[in-house]
Amino acid sequence: MGEQVSTPEPHPNASTESDATTARIAVTAEGFALETLFERTPGVRVELEPAVAGPDSRVLLVIRSDAVTRDDIAAALRADPSVTAIEYLADRGDGWVFRVAWGEHPDRFVERVRDEDATILSARGRAGGWTLQLLFPDRDALARAYEAIVDCECGTELERIGTYGGSRGGRFDLTDEQREALVAAYEAGYYEVPRAVTAADLADDLDISHQALSERFRRAYGQIVGGAVVDGHDSMTE
Repeated sequence: MGEQVSTPEPHPNASTESDATTARIAVTAEGFALETLFERTPGVRVELEPAVAGPDSRVLLVIRSDAVTRDDIAAALRADPSVTAIEYLADRGDGWVFRVAWGEHPDRFVERVRDEDATILSARGRAGGWTLQLLFPDRDALARAYEAIVDCECGTELERIGTYGGSRGGRFDLTDEQREALVAAYEAGYYEVPRAVTAADLADDLDISHQALSERFRRAYGQIVGGAVVDGHDSMTE
């Protein structure tokens, strides 16, 4: 796909060479997995449960959609060439849980990541693309894994590098909906001065009510303040 292989440049706030390092990497569904699912069920949102990946390449997917049924999703999964087997497990309330067996390409992608001692902290897909949050033992491992991922021709983009704190304050325990609202607000210029978009416009873009958006913001801010300010202050004063 014509990607340029290059070692990620250090960021002013990034880790040192020996620190455990996190990286957020975006890849296309065409290059990784579930391209057919995203094409057949627009608006579907997928979250991979990487901690339960088994030796037979079976993983759990939590799939959410406001527009299609569980049967539609199951049919799209069966038609997807990146999946070799599916099994419906449960309705979790916020999404349907399927166990799937990856095909050769996504399985090879995951193996290349793990060959560099990387841990997949999270993997979320929507609108034909995936965002993966990865943990590496150091910056050298990140550089090697990034080159291996680019070699997979997955439409790779390195979005962010950081230091792994390992504490609650580093991840804030946000729900997918809270994180989605905050990212949408940031990208749309909601936090700029003056604001580039109104809360009403954001609510329309997310297809939720103004009240629902307000509640997501309030709960998300509470988690962030609790994790970064309150917990962070306590850890510094111990």
